[in-house]
Amino acid sequence: MNEVTIDCVVFGYDNGNLKVLLSRENKGVGTKWGLISGTVKDVKNADAAVLNLLNEFGNFENASLKQLTGPAGNSQTLRYYTVINIEEHRVKFGRVDLYQRWFMITEVPDLIQDHNLILDYSLYQLESFVRESPAGFNLLPEKFTMTELMNLYKGILGIEADKESFSRKFLKKKVLVPLKEKKEYVSKEADKLYKFNAAFYEKTTFSDFVLDF
Repeated sequence: MNEVTIDCVVFGYDNGNLKVLLSRENKGVGTKWGLISGTVKDVKNADAAVLNLLNEFGNFENASLKQLTGPAGNSQTLRYYTVINIEEHRVKFGRVDLYQRWFMITEVPDLIQDHNLILDYSLYQLESFVRESPAGFNLLPEKFTMTELMNLYKGILGIEADKESFSRKFLKKKVLVPLKEKKEYVSKEADKLYKFNAAFYEKTTFSDFVLDF
């Protein structure tokens, strides 16, 4: 059986910033960075094959995979992306044969082969997914502030919105449950806490949730 190449874009959300995990073979200073990639011979279960590859780089057991429909995909290549909360997933660094590093999405260097193109396309699909579904809530704690929610959407979608406008738009969707608790900071200031209203979301239609920032 012919080998199949796996390319996986691993996005990491880190306190308001969107990053991507890159790797390179330890072959010298001039070696370019690339996406997490590998080859497999048995692809009876594509998702399992991708998770097996990712687990060589860290703890990705609970990562949610999305398969890319392009660009230039073929039967010999599997392309996926996933987005994780960096604090909740352990990534192995310092291996002998590979070197990994998180890059800010705005500071990605020139990558090997067509990996820049794959990354750009993955980012486009991620932005659409987050804008049209509550996927981003999985990157937040169960209870979160409006500021934390706004920073999440700023980090992934690159939106610029003031807190009042953002709150008004999101509360209008009715997918947030306001709590009586508040999150206190060292400065003794406090922000109201919310949680995701999963039960309400399940009753909404696609158009009810789409964010129009």
